[in-house]
Amino acid sequence: MGDSYAAGVGAGNQIRYFDGTCLRFDEAYPALLNDRLQPPPSKINFVACSGDNFPTIIQRQLNYYPLRRPWGDRPEFVTLSMGGNDIGFLELVELCIYSIPNIKDLSMECGDAIARSQRLVNSPNFVNDAINVIIATLHQGTSKRGRSFKIYLTGYAQFFNERTMQCNSVSFRPNYFKIMLKAKQYLTIDKRRTLNKIARDLNAGLREAVMRVNLGAPGRVFFIDYDRQFEGHRFCDRVEPNPDDAETWFFTYGANEAAIGDFLSSIPQVQDAFSGRSNGTMSDGALLRLLAEAAGDDPVKMDLIGDLTRNFPIVKYLNTARLHWRAYKNTILTPFHPFPQSPRIHSPCASSNINFLS
Repeated sequence: MGDSYAAGVGAGNQIRYFDGTCLRFDEAYPALLNDRLQPPPSKINFVACSGDNFPTIIQRQLNYYPLRRPWGDRPEFVTLSMGGNDIGFLELVELCIYSIPNIKDLSMECGDAIARSQRLVNSPNFVNDAINVIIATLHQGTSKRGRSFKIYLTGYAQFFNERTMQCNSVSFRPNYFKIMLKAKQYLTIDKRRTLNKIARDLNAGLREAVMRVNLGAPGRVFFIDYDRQFEGHRFCDRVEPNPDDAETWFFTYGANEAAIGDFLSSIPQVQDAFSGRSNGTMSDGALLRLLAEAAGDDPVKMDLIGDLTRNFPIVKYLNTARLHWRAYKNTILTPFHPFPQSPRIHSPCASSNINFLS
């Protein structure tokens, strides 16, 4: 369950069952986790959806999707990624990293986005809203499985090495947009520190939500912090921009810029959104789904939407390279090991057939 981090945008190939608008990919960490944990005939119910936030996770992933039967019969545990969309990560990316106007408010600047995200992530409402999702998920899982049902809530990695000097004059503004761009934003040390601090505050809020839920349901919810695995693999650890650097575990733009620009320019709603003709009514999540719908079932466009999700600046910053998903998977596996060096995977439940939701 969860947002684009759980959906795995850009990791492998897009999964197009039921609908393609959620941008789920077959090397997302839930799929990798499923390959490692699941003996047949166990199964994964993969309902994570790019762009979802606290309310839509409850509305769409818990209470809707009736044809998908997303919860199966007796789910044993759920992985959950949430919070980034609720504090405006996409606005930070658009304005502070890629110098692209925000489609909901064309007057917004980078400083406005930073102030908004800081306010939202440090508001008591953030922790309370996260608790509400956890409790709703725990209630639904417990009603089907009993008290052995568990939740693994995953955090977010800091995106930058904030100590190096070589990024001070670097901008990630892409070349393929044939639409209005703002002045270049540079990845100065101060900016990297500020954005990393927001990611740390986000993790702190999620960790507090887990702690508070566990006061009433001890041992049922776990916070998965994988940030340490990214040491040496963040943006600005080496010379940037370098889309071919395999040691950087976040996607950056690179190939097919001309084709991507043509694709974006061919979608009237995208042009309307960035020109202001849509009057700021299109959400970032709606834009992500619009791009998926535009690709349709055309194999050429499907390949292009795959490139877009790796390169499109609204997406790529929040969704990382394949090694990231493996790091994610390996960290999530830790609670299943009674001893750190044990080669054997242990289910958190007694059953040998594991059913989980993500």
